[in-house]
Amino acid sequence: MNPSSQSNPNPPRASRRDFIKSATLFAAGAMVSGHSLAAVLENGGGIALVVSPEDQLANGVPPQWALNELESSLKAQGVSVRRVTRIADVKPDEFCVVAADISTSMAKAILKQKNLTAPTEPESLCLVQGKVEDREVLLAASVDERGLVYAVTELADRVSCLVTSRAALEFSEPVVERPASRIRSMLRGFNSEVEDKVWFYDRDYWCTYLDRLVFSRVNRLNFATGMGYNSAANVSDGYLLFPYPFFVSVPGYDVTAKGLTNDERGRNLAMLKFIGEECARRGLLFQFGIWTLAYKWERSPHATYQIEGLTDDRHSAYCRDALAILLREVPQITGLTFRVHNESGIPKSEENFWQIQFSPIKECGRRVEIDMHFKNMTPETLQTALATGQPVCVSPKYCGEHLGLPYQQADIRELETSPQQSITDTGEGILHGNRKFTRYGYGDAFAENRTWDVVFRIWPGTQRFLLSGDPATFAGYGRAASFCGAAGIELSEPLFFKGRRGSGLPGGRLAYADKSLEPRYDFEKYLYTYRLWGRLSYNPDAGPEIWRRALRQEFGPAAIDVEQALAQASRVLPLFTLGHAITADCVRNWPEIYTNIPIADDKRGVNLMDTRAPKLFGNASPFDPQLFQSPWECAVTLVDGKATGKYSPLEAAQWLEEMAVTAVKHLDKARAQLGAKATDPSFRRVEEDVLIQRGLALFFANKLRCAVLWHIHTLTGDHSAGEKAIESYTAGRDAWATMAERAKTVYRPEITYGDGPTGGHWLDRIPEHDADIADLRERLEKSTGATEKVDQAAVTRALKRATAKVTRPLIKATHTPKENFKAGKALEISVKFSSPLPRRVILHYRHVNQAERWDAEELKLTSDSFTGEIPAFALSQRPRISRYRTFVLWQKTQCAVRA
Repeated sequence: MNPSSQSNPNPPRASRRDFIKSATLFAAGAMVSGHSLAAVLENGGGIALVVSPEDQLANGVPPQWALNELESSLKAQGVSVRRVTRIADVKPDEFCVVAADISTSMAKAILKQKNLTAPTEPESLCLVQGKVEDREVLLAASVDERGLVYAVTELADRVSCLVTSRAALEFSEPVVERPASRIRSMLRGFNSEVEDKVWFYDRDYWCTYLDRLVFSRVNRLNFATGMGYNSAANVSDGYLLFPYPFFVSVPGYDVTAKGLTNDERGRNLAMLKFIGEECARRGLLFQFGIWTLAYKWERSPHATYQIEGLTDDRHSAYCRDALAILLREVPQITGLTFRVHNESGIPKSEENFWQIQFSPIKECGRRVEIDMHFKNMTPETLQTALATGQPVCVSPKYCGEHLGLPYQQADIRELETSPQQSITDTGEGILHGNRKFTRYGYGDAFAENRTWDVVFRIWPGTQRFLLSGDPATFAGYGRAASFCGAAGIELSEPLFFKGRRGSGLPGGRLAYADKSLEPRYDFEKYLYTYRLWGRLSYNPDAGPEIWRRALRQEFGPAAIDVEQALAQASRVLPLFTLGHAITADCVRNWPEIYTNIPIADDKRGVNLMDTRAPKLFGNASPFDPQLFQSPWECAVTLVDGKATGKYSPLEAAQWLEEMAVTAVKHLDKARAQLGAKATDPSFRRVEEDVLIQRGLALFFANKLRCAVLWHIHTLTGDHSAGEKAIESYTAGRDAWATMAERAKTVYRPEITYGDGPTGGHWLDRIPEHDADIADLRERLEKSTGATEKVDQAAVTRALKRATAKVTRPLIKATHTPKENFKAGKALEISVKFSSPLPRRVILHYRHVNQAERWDAEELKLTSDSFTGEIPAFALSQRPRISRYRTFVLWQKTQCAVRA
């Protein structure tokens, strides 16, 4: 499928002459003798796709689907295509493409010609050109069906993006790729009857969407129900919230969703079967998510589709029997995701519920993975799942309910930590007791001898409503996904929470006021996001051609500048959200359309249940307090004249401003290169969302500076610090207002991701900023100034550092890790520095367990190296924790350097 057709139903096609020209242009670097692609097409030949009837792998349903996609792509370019079963049947004027199991004798012979060792990992692929029977052939091969699908769809994608000026089917060098992670999942949820029924019942929508997932090398679709609410309370939209009655009628139970007809229930099940079948046809794993199992909804008198006919004494048995029917009716379900703490509607005291609920999974007669949301999961529930004999996975939140920077956080907020005396290590692998440290982060999931998988889940918060796509960020997620042997990572896709908590509105999930910006299907706005997510999760080291060929097809000479503009803009929200975790709750924290948190008046603003008091902007903890400072913490260190190795909000502000400037520079260049085509919807969608994120960057940068400066004023009484704080806030407010004024012509006045703070428009927020600035001005006017105890020199120094450009000293250091270590014996650490030497080097260490607090050891200087050790007792506390050496290298050697 041609990617540009996702936003333009009738895109211009490259002609056969263009195809031949592109092939010829690339021929200088490729084989052109014999039956090369360029030579064949120049002479009017076509393409022969060869699949041996004896090759069971290549004749599987998913590889045949992929070959159909390749054939369609070639024909769309005006190239004739023929299917044959033997190379001997290929005509002299045809270019030969062979799809095969990598273990076949022909595949082995071609690999031997190139001195290649065949990959053995599942989902790996080979694309290599060689000779068979004295003719040139292109081999697409793998060890399994999904790998072969990826090999063939790589060719189809290259053909569709032929305007890259390279011959899509010519390979001067072999391509051998192996997946970095076993699971690369996309989470799609049904959260709004108004907004989600439209796409749920649209079969063409699903086929096009699943095509894009597979072409992007996403290997799992997780279709979630019951995530529309954090708990079964204050419900208004009950559609699919408790999913079973919406899909199946269970004999022996008269359980219904009020208002749901039998015909609609049958239609829902038919769609679920269709989605499963289409996933299987493409080789996608199909996960079904059941996030709410409560059938009684508290404080919800006006909820739609309330559940009738179910009682507490029959609840668990009904869920068991309903799930058994669902697994039988939809045999393509390969896994089930459950929320297993009290927000699912099942109290911690009812552990036996899970034994009953999991029993049909144990007895279904096929492999079905049990994936459990990790937050507050108990050891008993884990053991219940393991006892089924089915594969078990736990899925921790990656960065609260938000999108953070692409690395595994060194720490979690103090509010999420558990008192050490409240948790017990029984040797089972995870801790008993107070498990609030699992609210986000990997917690204690990585026991050394664990028998479960770990898949990180990037929660729907931050929303990703605005278009985003940064290759460096997505490659970082891909690398972090295999941390400590984790199975992979799952992204809650853009638009996931659109219309959540009963806030759905008609008119389309993209909420465009300017309807000319609407693509055919809403997900097509984010095709670039899907491409980056899947391909860079599969191979974080992939070359830029995998994304640039699609950009060149759509934006021509402006492709690189579009890439850079979008990359810079896409870094704004992850950076701000990670460094400023005003709340982990995505209901109250939507940084895309940020709801104001006051600088000084904690009586105003959003109700923040999980923020330390006083609940003010500057006091908000970072999601990773080990590496980032809060504004108040930064102000204290400036006034005290101290330094830390942490990233300060002033550094973050500087980065945000640099992102804003760089994004607009590239956007301007792209617009100039496009000329008249700059008015095309595809570019305007990029342009408008980049400019909104530029406005957010400038606002957040200035508010972070304001928070630091205002706290310096609070600590010292210095009037000029207060004035500078208000100046910064005002500059940020003006940047926001400029952005919002433009955005009102692009997006509707009401953009809804839930009730309360997660709805509205950027224009709605301006009065909040104005009121906050007015409050600061009033406080400053009432201020009595500095007290006699204040060291004015210290204040002057603090203000100078707070308003100057931040320059982090760079010191070249070399650390050679030990090859291994033994529990119970000290581990020596040595870091060698080039001149100039730092004054101090602090080693922070703990196990790969976020329930533990960090210990610290100051290393001692010997010659040009700092040395020390992790003491023996630290290495013997939890011998079951795995990958200790890896963690020492990456996170435990964070050095606080004071120059």
